[in-house]
Amino acid sequence: MIEDRLIERIEPVLRELGSVREPGESFAAPALDVLGYYPRRVRLSQIPFLGRALGLVMVARQPVDIEGTAEGYQRLLTRMAMAANGRYPLRKGLVLGLSAVVLTPEPIQPEDDAMLARALDVRLRRMRAVPFGLFRINLGQEAMAMAIREGPGGLFPEPARLGDLLCEQFRRYLPPMAV
Repeated sequence: MIEDRLIERIEPVLRELGSVREPGESFAAPALDVLGYYPRRVRLSQIPFLGRALGLVMVARQPVDIEGTAEGYQRLLTRMAMAANGRYPLRKGLVLGLSAVVLTPEPIQPEDDAMLARALDVRLRRMRAVPFGLFRINLGQEAMAMAIREGPGGLFPEPARLGDLLCEQFRRYLPPMAV
């Protein structure tokens, strides 16, 4: 599968949720290549300014300086949050519910789900982004690993919907069962 076909498959699901595709961008330092953004307006409360948020899905390539460890993916989530904070100013929403789809050349391993779950626990200090989903996809291997968590009150359904869709398309590796 190629990147364009992946985007063609996830776009209808995100559009159904109310997301609109916006073009990606590349950053030199720290390195990050975002293929596309999918923001969706979310209302957290009735208070006009304070009640605004964005559900945001970012599709990006894994930079070469990011290793496939929990610490490496925490650094990647930090980079993605920095890009999102710059792209979507405060007036668009106080909170950014972030779901990251990362395309990697490294093979997917059975322990990657647990590693991504540890990476998802990152504390993004001084940033508005809150990570709710992290998907690691190897297109050549047609395999994926993921970690998702539920947002408050079901306001950020993107990770669960992406997880359902991507599990239909890509193989998942489960760790061996202890006997």
